[in-house]
Amino acid sequence: MTEDAQQRLAFGERLAYQNVVSSRERFHYSELAPRFEEFTSAIAQKGYDPKGPFFYSLNNVPMDEMVDIEMFLPIRQGTFDYEPGLLFHSYFEVSPLLRGVVTGDFENRTEQVYAQLLRTLDANGLEINSPFFHVVQSDVSPFAFVYVGYSEPQG
Repeated sequence: MTEDAQQRLAFGERLAYQNVVSSRERFHYSELAPRFEEFTSAIAQKGYDPKGPFFYSLNNVPMDEMVDIEMFLPIRQGTFDYEPGLLFHSYFEVSPLLRGVVTGDFENRTEQVYAQLLRTLDANGLEINSPFFHVVQSDVSPFAFVYVGYSEPQG
């Protein structure tokens, strides 16, 4: 692991948002971008305003190229009318988290960051206790934060 990659790791992080809409789906990994767009568009078309970053959790190891993903989008509104396939959470929080950063070639670099996070937890005697969360950033040089929850071993 390079020194630069090591410096991008951070313990004690958290994801915390109010008024979050989510949807959990299973599909082929090649459909990620259109599914993300469908999710965010469906919320906007109903008149809700995004308040925070789009993020998602990867809830399986996609050995068969099928991903089990839960997508999340914080909104400004404090209520959300029932919509099939969408859930509303008045509050969403996961902590503590270890954070890594993916830049460049997302498809290959994401796997490297997963491995880096898992090695770091193992080296510190910690256990994974959440799926991987991806918080997508968009600016001049796009990147994504990848988080994973951890805890002290039980017993």
